[in-house]
This record gives sequence, C-alpha cells and structure tokens, in this order.
Amino acid sequence: MSQKRYSGDPKRLYDFMTSFVVVCPKCDLDGEITVPYFLDYKNAIFTCGHCYHSEKAKDRLRYKSTAKANCNQCQASLKIEVADRKSIPNYITVICPECTSANKVKENWESYILKYNNSGTIDPAFGLPLWYQAPIKDEVIWAYNLYHLHEIRDYVSSRLRERTTDRYKMTMVEKLPDFIKMAKNRDEILKAIERMKIK
Repeated sequence: MSQKRYSGDPKRLYDFMTSFVVVCPKCDLDGEITVPYFLDYKNAIFTCGHCYHSEKAKDRLRYKSTAKANCNQCQASLKIEVADRKSIPNYITVICPECTSANKVKENWESYILKYNNSGTIDPAFGLPLWYQAPIKDEVIWAYNLYHLHEIRDYVSSRLRERTTDRYKMTMVEKLPDFIKMAKNRDEILKAIERMKIK
C-alpha cells in the first residue's frame, strides 16, 4: 500500500504572515488582517465581511516614554512614565515629589501599536485571537490563515516526510511543536483541523 508523502517547499513561518484570519472585535466572527509588505504591521488593515467593521493599524499607533531626569529646582530624581499618547508633545510636565515644582521635560518617544491583547494565540499586528485554533489535550494547534492550515494538514496527514531544510533557515514544519509531529496524535489533529475549517 502506498503511503502519502510530504515533500513541500521549504517555507518559513514568515511566508504565511501576510494574511491573518482573526476573531472580529465587534461581531466575534471571522475577519481578515492583511499586511502589505513583509513584517509591515504598522500598515496592516483589518476588515470584517460580516459586520463590515474595519480599521487600520496606524490609527492605533501610540507613543510612550519611560525615562529618568532630575528636578530643575532641587535635583531630586524624577521617574517619567508616559504611555498611550496619540501624538508626541513638545514637552511633558512632571511634578517633583520632593519640592512639588513643575518640570518641563523633553523626552525620547517610542512608538507602538495599541493591541487588543498582548498575549495568547493572537496575530502580531492587532493582537486579535486567531480564528484557526483548537485545543488538543493540553496544547493548542493554530494557523494564521487557511493556506497555513492546509500546509499543517498536509504535513500531519503524510506518513513519509522528506526533510526540506534550507541550510539558511528553519522551515515552518520543522518548527512545529512535537505534539503535532507525533504519529499518535495524527487522527485527533486532523479532526481538529477539519472542525476549524467549517466553524
């Protein structure tokens, strides 16, 4: 009996990161995040075909500054923590905890995208939960999009797996967690993938 062979192209995980199917923050159905260029998350766009909610990552751009300075009057140490600014001010006013004088301080600012979530099985642009995810025992199998999910399915369903290593990079399938690669979990994982595709 012939066995299904996996010999896919040596794709990196990054090759699947131009589109993310996620849970819409408004209607909880599936929406899509598109990234125009490689890792260009600041210009990512989210759209939902169900409730028509859409937003641009750059509209969620925020600025923060964390620094130390000295009071202009008494030289006491000032701790500066400012976050969630939509624009960079010319200066910020910091009240000295020792002499209560007001200090005008110019700071260096760091930009970031205000995410919906900072942890979990989320996309890297908006921090929204991935649509394609399912629990497997104490683990979670997930995919960024349908193309990514199909690649995982093809790998898991194969019984003969050729190494496709590019010596300059680790492929996506080589980086899959061990529980996905284990033959004893094959049927359960394939069933979970099918459920993800039709939910």
